[in-house]
Amino acid sequence: MMGFVLELRSMARTRSRHFSARALGGVLACCLISGCSNTASRDQAAFPEPHSAAVPAATVIEEQTGPLRFVDVAEIVGIHFHHHSPLTEQRHLHLFMGSGIGWLDFDRNGFPDLYCCQGAALQGEEPKDRRGDTLFMNRSGTAFTDVTRRSNLPNVGYSMGVAAADYNNDGFADLCVSGYGENYLLLNYGDGCFTRVPLPSGQRPGRLSASCTWADFDDDGNLDLFITNYAQLGPDDYPTCEHAAAGVTIPISCHPANFKAVHDLLYRNTGRGDFEDVSVKAGIVADEPRAGLGVVAADLDSDGDTDFYVANDTTPNHLWENQGDGQFLDRASDAGTARNRFGATEAGMGLVVGDIIGNGRMDLFVTNYYGESNTLYRNEGNLLFTDITDEIGLGAPSRARLGFGTSLADFDNDGWLDLLVANGHVQDRLWEIGRDEPFAQLPLLFHHDRGSRFQNVSDGAGDYFRTPRVARSTAVADFDGDHDLDVAINCLNGPSVLLQNEFDVREHWLQVELIGVESNRSGIGAELRLEVGNRTIVRCLQAGCGYLSCDDATLLIGLGPFAEVRRLTVAWPNGRQEVWNSLSADRRWRFVEGCGEPVVPL
Repeated sequence: MMGFVLELRSMARTRSRHFSARALGGVLACCLISGCSNTASRDQAAFPEPHSAAVPAATVIEEQTGPLRFVDVAEIVGIHFHHHSPLTEQRHLHLFMGSGIGWLDFDRNGFPDLYCCQGAALQGEEPKDRRGDTLFMNRSGTAFTDVTRRSNLPNVGYSMGVAAADYNNDGFADLCVSGYGENYLLLNYGDGCFTRVPLPSGQRPGRLSASCTWADFDDDGNLDLFITNYAQLGPDDYPTCEHAAAGVTIPISCHPANFKAVHDLLYRNTGRGDFEDVSVKAGIVADEPRAGLGVVAADLDSDGDTDFYVANDTTPNHLWENQGDGQFLDRASDAGTARNRFGATEAGMGLVVGDIIGNGRMDLFVTNYYGESNTLYRNEGNLLFTDITDEIGLGAPSRARLGFGTSLADFDNDGWLDLLVANGHVQDRLWEIGRDEPFAQLPLLFHHDRGSRFQNVSDGAGDYFRTPRVARSTAVADFDGDHDLDVAINCLNGPSVLLQNEFDVREHWLQVELIGVESNRSGIGAELRLEVGNRTIVRCLQAGCGYLSCDDATLLIGLGPFAEVRRLTVAWPNGRQEVWNSLSADRRWRFVEGCGEPVVPL
């Protein structure tokens, strides 16, 4: 424990919020002298067990021909994690759903750490060597250490989603973990240890919660929490299903219509260390519940406050527009995001938001079921969206896949966001009835051609993209500090994957760390506009995205050929806007709300 201890003290501030000495000291130093320091069980013949073998980077690079290249280094760097979700004979649905994965710099050493959510058996005794949720500490970008026990993390049941953010504004990232039957918080003490904090109605036997995300929806400087709920699945009543074809009857995981849906949850942060359930008061339960899986928080209508978009399974998606008074209205049908371009509902799983097209507005990308396509909704402004999936090249490659996790990231730093999709079915025995829908599936990697079209570059991106897996959640971070984005992936009943980006970076970049003062300490919800050359690059800081996952909170922004950001505008979550001019590229900058001058951390 000695290596984890960080000296803390508290200091009163407005709204009775407190910062750690390390966090608040950095803020004060910036404000006063413009300088900071950084303490900174399947048929094995038909469906072989998913695996990932680490291959020396040099060997893999020689095989590549595409514009993006990745190599799985999980075993090499110490990420030894195997997901555990034993499938029952009746094929209970939630055992196919997988678990999340997330990045957070919990010890503030400047390198993002990795949190892997774990599954559990539906019934019966677990093996003695079963590992629960696991936290891997990133020491220097080259090696990870399992610190789960010394961090006091609980070994609970089936974990689903994870989202990291500093909800009590003390300078250290905390966690929300959702799951089967229980949702809870993990409060980071700042000394390397966490403590489990209950949520209102956090426990409900049989309830399956999915993705979660942090956002300050009421602009009071405290991060609130949205959790999607999928269904009530037992324990007293858990529907199971069969399917007969070609003279054969097999057990299958049930269609969502067979389950009782549960309303999503919205928790308001009181600022006193606890939360209140405002789901009813805010209007989130205004209509019939739907099977929610993915959720993102962003200002989708450009009015300065945070909206929520939810991907629902086989039912229309939700777009909860923030009315600015604590109330939300579902505008998905009016906005064109409830269904696809043909008016059909889809089985939404994963979800990301960002300025994909490059028009300065937040677009939406949703992964869907086998036989459907994934869907890209272009933001036209005034809360209107257009489904342009086929026109931009994302439709055809995804129809023979079942998409779960997805990451939106500029993998080659050219200033345009690329897409990665993790695929894998929820039915493992369809081959027995003559259905050619494999359980383990190939992932998809799309390179973005400067706002015009996505190119499927999966075949040339490395061994991982040529090996079928039952993949679920994905999350991005620059874990090795080489200024390009890497990807962590959690697979159903398989080892986790850590894809190191082997792209030869020639383009310029900017790393950005945000520290809120009147806004939430993490700066979650802030929008950045970078004017470079003849274009403007827009990025939004989020805490929870994809499918059950969370990206690193430090933004790595590709600038293409531009060695300077002519003008950077940060719109903080509370509405304050600040402008910085003439920022040199290829540096990590820290921006503290209200301080006036940016800082290059030591």
